[in-house]
Amino acid sequence: MTIQQLQYILEVQRTGSVSRAAKKLFVSQSGISTCIAGIEAELGFAVFERTRQGMIPTPRGMHVLEHAAKICMSYSD
Repeated sequence: MTIQQLQYILEVQRTGSVSRAAKKLFVSQSGISTCIAGIEAELGFAVFERTRQGMIPTPRGMHVLEHAAKICMSYSD
């Protein structure tokens, strides 16, 4: 996983939406979706549950997102 991938999933968590995250990050919606699919394939489990209300982190996904936030914070320091 790259820092960029971690930033993408954190933005999806913040916005609750792939399309809103893509707009905020100035990338394509398909780029974010591909990133999430790659991370989930690498981890072997879903990070987000896709619902009508948006992207909701799974319990295991919350653990990943917590670590992603720490890594991104330490990277930006």
